[in-house]
Amino acid sequence: MNNKMQTSFDVIVIGAGVAGLSTAMQLAKRGQSVVVLEREQLGNGSTGRAAGLLGQLRGTAESTRMLMDGVEIVLDLEKQADVEIYVQTGSLRIAETPERAQEIADLVTMGKSIGFDIEHLTQTEVAAKLPYMKSDDLLDACYCPTDGHLQPAELVSAYIKVGRKHGVQYHTNCAVTKVIVTGGKATGVETDAGEFHAPVIVNAAGPWSYLVAGLTDTVLPTAAICHHYLTTRPDDAMKIDRFSPAVRDRHLRLYTRPESDGLIVGMYGEEATEYDMESLPSDFDMSAMKARLDDILVATLVYNANQRFPWINERTAMTITTGIMTFTPDGKPFCGKLPDVEGLFYASGFCGHGIVQSPTIGVIMADLILDGETQYDIAAIEADRYFDMPELQTRSDIKSAAYEMHAG
Repeated sequence: MNNKMQTSFDVIVIGAGVAGLSTAMQLAKRGQSVVVLEREQLGNGSTGRAAGLLGQLRGTAESTRMLMDGVEIVLDLEKQADVEIYVQTGSLRIAETPERAQEIADLVTMGKSIGFDIEHLTQTEVAAKLPYMKSDDLLDACYCPTDGHLQPAELVSAYIKVGRKHGVQYHTNCAVTKVIVTGGKATGVETDAGEFHAPVIVNAAGPWSYLVAGLTDTVLPTAAICHHYLTTRPDDAMKIDRFSPAVRDRHLRLYTRPESDGLIVGMYGEEATEYDMESLPSDFDMSAMKARLDDILVATLVYNANQRFPWINERTAMTITTGIMTFTPDGKPFCGKLPDVEGLFYASGFCGHGIVQSPTIGVIMADLILDGETQYDIAAIEADRYFDMPELQTRSDIKSAAYEMHAG
């Protein structure tokens, strides 16, 4: 390592996805010296493959509040970085079964109770907003005008730009090979480039986070699961306006949003490919992942997309984006610390929602590290909620639980 390179910091962040970048930025804005260590390039892992849908209305008032606050953080970040991140298109949740219609009714009631802007839409109103979508089978729908999507590349750029203004240092192609623990306390890391030292280390390594946890013999119950989405190419016969609403169809497991005059369509399903990150080569590059249209999982995605958008089929001009998401047994991230190693914190397991959760997660992590508490009720996402649980100690059991959550 260059002798002139700074190696001692207040905080080391492992992983330059949006969770790590947001945490680093917030800590630096509060006066901490921070270094981010990334095994690839900045924002090149799961973050670089994300669709970035922002749906603020969640199953609880607190999780909804976190995302609503996240929008305000992003709007301020846009001003600081002079870049457009948030594309406010509005979003629709649609229901074609009584069960899903009841879910929408409950969400609308909860949303209105906390002052969230949401309304029911008739079948005719849905058709007017999305003429390119099949809507004659819908029993109910709700519309959230303040939803939209965050542009992943622009979000990454903004976190880095503002982070650098406040002194954050970033090292790429710098894989962590050891976490140094002295007397039960994290004191630094060893990397391909040498040692870095800090009394606080944040594991935000995405799909690799369970391997980083393993460096201290800690079991972090996350699993790496492959995910695909398609993006139709621009077509004069099927114009998609940039500000067309995003759509969530829980029955067909679909999500959609406009992109470059085409349409992104992704799906969560019962079938998925799991990855053992330790079996991948050291130079594995997620941005180079490819998928074929005849892959059974991609074919299923195209089939389901056709049920809601009949003009999409295997002959439609499209690209397929493939990435790896980090899932947990209950579909919620791990944020905070575990009791086994002092000074070691976690921000991982975002189950495909890391982009939209990252603005508030950065604030929460900075609060926990510097103050030991946060204004948010984080009981549902505390990192220690599965600590030492006997049924989640083996990789087989962890993968099975996470896979079941992905399919649910």
